Amino acid sequence: MRPHGALATSCLLAGAALVGCSAPVAGDATEANGVVTQGVVRVERAINLSRDAGSTATPVELDDAALPSADVEGPGAGAVTNVLAKFMRLSSAMDPELAEGAVGKPFVLPSAGSCMVLSPAADDEAASSFSSLSPIELLDAGDVTMRTESTEMPLAARAFPDVGALVFGVFYTSRDATSDLPAPARYVFESSGSGQLDRFAFEANAPAGPEEVRIGDAELADGVDLDAGVGAVVQWRADEGGEAGRTRDIIYVDVTSTHGATVRCAFRDTGRGVIPGSLLDPSTLGPLPASATLAVHRTRQVPFNAPGIDLGEVRFDLSVNGRARIAAR
Repeated sequence: MRPHGALATSCLLAGAALVGCSAPVAGDATEANGVVTQGVVRVERAINLSRDAGSTATPVELDDAALPSADVEGPGAGAVTNVLAKFMRLSSAMDPELAEGAVGKPFVLPSAGSCMVLSPAADDEAASSFSSLSPIELLDAGDVTMRTESTEMPLAARAFPDVGALVFGVFYTSRDATSDLPAPARYVFESSGSGQLDRFAFEANAPAGPEEVRIGDAELADGVDLDAGVGAVVQWRADEGGEAGRTRDIIYVDVTSTHGATVRCAFRDTGRGVIPGSLLDPSTLGPLPASATLAVHRTRQVPFNAPGIDLGEVRFDLSVNGRARIAAR
């Protein structure tokens, strides 16, 4: 199964009428020069719903490191947030998904109604393909600020870790993992510009995070018991346009075992999906019984246009997570 990438030129979800398949296309001048400038902004928030004060699950995939969670409402609950912005100059012939993987965590999503298994071995295999890439330059955009109605957040410029001659330059992140990231909300991103990239301003609307999440008859906050080989019904408050196929959001569910493997299933935002029982077994999640983290994400990908950027996208990923235990029947 080919994963759905953030800036892919094709769209796996075309038949499902779920997410807009178009993305800004580089002009003829860019093609003639053989280079393209891509802007990728991630806005991520993960809320730990577990009522167990000892739970420390934080499934936000930070590019730097998973940072400690902050307390939110409810005993034992916590949140981790992350904002990441990268403005990449690369060969126009380069696979955008592969380029993003070389610079940080790639966004890998199955088509709606299907699942995939992610494992550390697959990550190692993907990393081995980076040696064939042309150099990627991370452009200096000057001072970059993110704003909402309630928040103003200057992003920190950081030098990218040395990856030989493959990737070099700077990227931008939030300064800590406890920043307030409201949702739903309108987000505005602005830069002062630099000698490498013109000044820009663009905006994108974030969806609400998942709410009223239940696994079978149990609330996610209470922890859930899953039977190996039995499908798990996941329910949440649906997007208003989900049933009619109008929503541009995707819900995906991760079940990550303590052995490192993750089962990831994607669904239309209609309020219900089923994780196949064939994936909830030792062949994918390791020896049973096993403890796991179950996270329900709502993601939205919003293309943007800005001076000097040929392909631009803001990606919101808002999730809630709790504990799960998987055992043989």
